[in-house]
Amino acid sequence: MIKHKTEIPIVGACVVHFEDHEKKHFGRVIKVTRDNPAKVQVHWFTKNKTEWLIPAALRSGFKVGMDVLYIISQTGAPSMGEGVVLKSRVVANYEQVLVEFPVSGKKVWLPWQGLRQIKGVKHRFILGEKDGCDAAERLRLRTLAWVLKLWNENTGSLAKFDIDPLPHQIHLVHHILASGDLNWLIADDVGLGKTIETGLLLAALRERKQIKRILLITPAGLTKQWQEELFIKFGMGDFLIYGDDFTITEPRHWKMYDCVIGSMDRLKNDDHLELLMQAEPWDIVIFDEAHRLTRRQYGVKYSSSQRFELARELRARTESMLLLTATPHQGQQDSFAALLELLHPERKQELLSLSLNPEILQDMVFRNRKADVTDLEGNFIFHGKTTRALKVPISEEAREFDHALQFYLQKGYQSGEEKGQTGRAIGFVMTVYRKLAASSIAAIYEALVRRRKRLQKELKPIPDMEFDRRAALDALDARFEGESEEFITSTTSADEFFQGELELLNRLIKIARQLKYDDRKLSLFLEQVIEPIMALNPNEKVLVFSEYRGTQEWLLKALNERFGNNKTMLINGSMDLNERRAAIACFERDAQFLLSTEAGGEGINLQQRCHIMVNYDLPWNPMRLVQRIGRLYRYGQKKRVVVFNIHSPDTLDEQIIEILYTRLEQVVVDMASIGAEFNDSMKDDVFGEIADLIEVEDILKQAVTESISRTAERIDEALKQAQSAADKQSILFAHVAGFSKEEMKDNLVIDETHLRAFIGGMFVPLGIVILDITHQDQVWTIKLPEEVMRAVGTRRSRHSICFNRELAATRDDLLMMDTDAWLLEHLFSAALDYDFGGKTAAITGLDETPWMMASILRWQDNHGRRMRQEFAAVCLDAQGNSQINSAIISDWLLVSKQLNAEFNTSERDSNELNYKMAEKAVFKRLASLSTKKLIPDGVQWISGAWVDGQLSNLESK
Repeated sequence: MIKHKTEIPIVGACVVHFEDHEKKHFGRVIKVTRDNPAKVQVHWFTKNKTEWLIPAALRSGFKVGMDVLYIISQTGAPSMGEGVVLKSRVVANYEQVLVEFPVSGKKVWLPWQGLRQIKGVKHRFILGEKDGCDAAERLRLRTLAWVLKLWNENTGSLAKFDIDPLPHQIHLVHHILASGDLNWLIADDVGLGKTIETGLLLAALRERKQIKRILLITPAGLTKQWQEELFIKFGMGDFLIYGDDFTITEPRHWKMYDCVIGSMDRLKNDDHLELLMQAEPWDIVIFDEAHRLTRRQYGVKYSSSQRFELARELRARTESMLLLTATPHQGQQDSFAALLELLHPERKQELLSLSLNPEILQDMVFRNRKADVTDLEGNFIFHGKTTRALKVPISEEAREFDHALQFYLQKGYQSGEEKGQTGRAIGFVMTVYRKLAASSIAAIYEALVRRRKRLQKELKPIPDMEFDRRAALDALDARFEGESEEFITSTTSADEFFQGELELLNRLIKIARQLKYDDRKLSLFLEQVIEPIMALNPNEKVLVFSEYRGTQEWLLKALNERFGNNKTMLINGSMDLNERRAAIACFERDAQFLLSTEAGGEGINLQQRCHIMVNYDLPWNPMRLVQRIGRLYRYGQKKRVVVFNIHSPDTLDEQIIEILYTRLEQVVVDMASIGAEFNDSMKDDVFGEIADLIEVEDILKQAVTESISRTAERIDEALKQAQSAADKQSILFAHVAGFSKEEMKDNLVIDETHLRAFIGGMFVPLGIVILDITHQDQVWTIKLPEEVMRAVGTRRSRHSICFNRELAATRDDLLMMDTDAWLLEHLFSAALDYDFGGKTAAITGLDETPWMMASILRWQDNHGRRMRQEFAAVCLDAQGNSQINSAIISDWLLVSKQLNAEFNTSERDSNELNYKMAEKAVFKRLASLSTKKLIPDGVQWISGAWVDGQLSNLESK
């Protein structure tokens, strides 16, 4: 026996009489009074009469398949949106209804008294019911609201991100989410934005509430950089660095930290690893520079690095692992297979046959190449660059200095070797001096003067706190390595490295001082680079890279003397994040020259304002050059990038550098050629790939005691090994997943114009008035009615909304229309509310089709987690075939002030046939994109329309 209820059902609830156990007489609540006792007015459909009853006389009349809303109270709003009744039950004499809510994917048992029966799209369409006088316009707005929400969910286009995602980055996130599996190796070419792809993926997973606990493991020098970029670009300020922002002394403390960045070399150590393994499981673990996780196979035995063991241990503590590296193969098949085994331990046996079955990479490795990346219109994103090498003519004085310096270096290296372990610091200082000399005469001069002062006891002691700051900086970010090397030259021993060092220093300093007055490298920089650029365009902006602060200060002095003190900005390792941001903002706004050390080699993007770069010195590590160029040569660059490389090939070390880059260039050209044809668009991909594989530091260190010919041989050997590794990698990667325009062809094309069309359209039914439009349609001044003011919680009626991120950042009074905007949130909420209407309408404007039905298709993984959602509008093409997301839908959504079409839509048989055709089309789409890891989750119909003038066509088909 069901207990007599005293709860009052809401208006719209479906009921039967308490004593009607067979539920023969079905009714709906049409009115409620809260008198004492409360009364409920019910209209009985089967009896065709209305009567007043007490709540206890009623029980649930809801049936399976009914569309419902759940109302929190008589005056409350729908708590979970629209739902569908699945079943009923009685628990402890209390009657409940199981409702599935498609938007959230939740299935909830609810008291029937809080449910209101509604008519969903399917029901209304089959019955031919149209909404009110402006139903066509409301249907457009309702459909557009869904389209925009999914567009944002899948691309981040409306999110408050400080980025504009590339199509290939968006596609990668789509592909991974759609796969139903988050275990992937992302192997994009250098410079294509693995950080952005990771941030987009994390943002999408957070939006779906699929992840909470995230562990991101990077090389020590990249922890701070990752933290900065996730905060700056994605607003993810909750990531903390283990060992720097917090420490763990007891395992239970891990519960306090859900988003953690850690150094792989710190976490691999036993003490830290033991604590880490006692943390709560992670929703996802991400390894950057994953090629450092090495495991080699020798026969049937394995030799694993500590880093690999760290990853293997964590594999058991997470369902999902993401590996990031541009060079996962490195010519070592066993190490590459080991990485894949981390992702899919269950496929270990299958991976043993990787060489014979490389197609298995299709569902575990994703790779984009610069040469292949295009926008959605098929245009190549990277427009190319021009590189010009400028050789500095050497003077006799400079040649004399180089000979004297080489003699000094040889003495230093020899002394270091003789002293064994204690002499390693001497060899390090000698190497730094060589790099400083290749950078500028000013940098080596200052270093030599500091060394002499050190020997003469004239150099003031450096405070311990400065040592600590420098050490911390170097450990946090590898970009500051050069500046840290320069700093170390101030901390050398006060004893001579070798007998007679002071005498040699005096001679070197004397020559260097004179060379500063005849710095031909500086003269070439100013007279053959900067001044011609300024002559062509006095407002041109130029980015200048140098590895060392001494060189940067030398260039700053020269530019200030030539162009004034307010034209040049600096970026270097002494500046914190806010100072670097301010320098970049000033450069883009007012200044013309930005002088940067490697601190700006990553993490700053200047393509919007600058396309000319000068490398005042060439780094020993070619990968640094790739990273420097990446500041300008990236998506959004409207001009061809121009790069000037300055060097002095007549000095010994720079002669070796020239050999390295010349040979590297030739290898790149060879690898970027297909048959007899050279593919220029592939050149930069290959250069980055080879640069990341080649190890030249030891070669250059040995060069001081070897002949040029032997050094050239060593460089050739290193390049040959790198080329072989790249070739093997290339063969395998022909089978991996990557950017595919074809894969996205059935997606509706949406852009910012649709956002404007939605916002402008919603202003009409809500009574919002546009007072003014300025800044080339980027800023709208609006006036809100009192009802909207109350709903959004503002006391001001006038506001200015903005559609341009850069413009919004310059003014506090502009409301950027992104997902954090309270007004946009209100517009979406209003358009998607059931009572807004627009579910069905008779419309005009869609040629060649008698009807259109719009839906949301959803897929889930094998654990029931929603992994993919997409918009699907179905209509008939000219041949009478069902078509999904025709281009005409995208155009129709932009046409405002839609008028209702006047014709009869009540032919139920015809409507039901139309619906079945639409259902067949979306089910086919659901099935075609399903895999063993991605299964259909359902269809939610969001609108249905009859198109004027086309109804008769259907009957003849």
